[in-house]
Amino acid sequence: MDGLGQAVGDGITGLMSGAFDAIGAALRGIVDAGNRALPSGLFWVLIFVLLVAGAWTLAKR
Repeated sequence: MDGLGQAVGDGITGLMSGAFDAIGAALRGIVDAGNRALPSGLFWVLIFVLLVAGAWTLAKR
């Protein structure tokens, strides 16, 4: 029975690791596409403005 628990645990660990790798790759792809679409760091300015606007919206509540 101990081997079954170990196998299930390893399977769940592998599944979660693969999911986090896929999410990370997708986010890196989005950031890379944004950097290519907007010249000279404007992508990061846009991200900052969106974060400030979101924080402002949450703070008003």
